[in-house]
Amino acid sequence: MVLEAGYPNTTGFRKVVKATILVKKKPGMSDEDFIQHYNHKHAQMAAPVLEKHKVITYSLTYCLQRDRTILGDMLRGKANMLDYDAICTFVFRDYKDFARFMYDPGSKALTPDHENL
Repeated sequence: MVLEAGYPNTTGFRKVVKATILVKKKPGMSDEDFIQHYNHKHAQMAAPVLEKHKVITYSLTYCLQRDRTILGDMLRGKANMLDYDAICTFVFRDYKDFARFMYDPGSKALTPDHENL
């Protein structure tokens, strides 16, 4: 089983494990409430367990209706954003760190909060 990141004989690339999660807010939730909850509750709950498992970077990008409209206008219908409200990306050193994060009880404790998004 391969547990280190990257591929043999490749150069110029960071050897890391990147996990990207697409997030939909619950129906009826306003963009403002979604941002407020994600920034001040969910991300704050996630930070300690991510740090515990040596996350290299964590990024959160909102893709709300305003963004979809602006980009749709700019791209003139030639491309569309995915129908998600946020994109979370985690970067870990290797699969072991990622697995430790995923199976940590602190990480599993985040799952019920997904119902609030």
